[in-house]
Amino acid sequence: MKALQSFPLGSSGGPDGLTPQHITDLLSGATDDSFQQVLVDFVNVLLTGSLDKEVFDGTLLALDQKDGGVRPITVGYTLRRLAAKCANNHVIARRSKALQPQQLGVGVAGGPKQLSMLYAGW
Repeated sequence: MKALQSFPLGSSGGPDGLTPQHITDLLSGATDDSFQQVLVDFVNVLLTGSLDKEVFDGTLLALDQKDGGVRPITVGYTLRRLAAKCANNHVIARRSKALQPQQLGVGVAGGPKQLSMLYAGW
């Protein structure tokens, strides 16, 4: 639920059109926890890596840049993005403390400020 709620409001869906808001609406309309459990089970299957990667490849778009270049953008599936958020939250909660002081940018409150103070004397 924490990972699902971390999507910004209005996040778009992937190639299938499923948005985080669709999932939130389905969960809020459920009369029991069965859909939430199915969602958790599915995310866990994704995280095992047992599905073919092609199942959740995104759609690659080439956007023109003002300078004439091309900016590649991948629109990923919402369920894959949800699984990635769950994996990131799991790792950040368990490893960010062990990686300090070398890594202060992720999972560390005030990390960038700590880093700037650390290197202020340079």
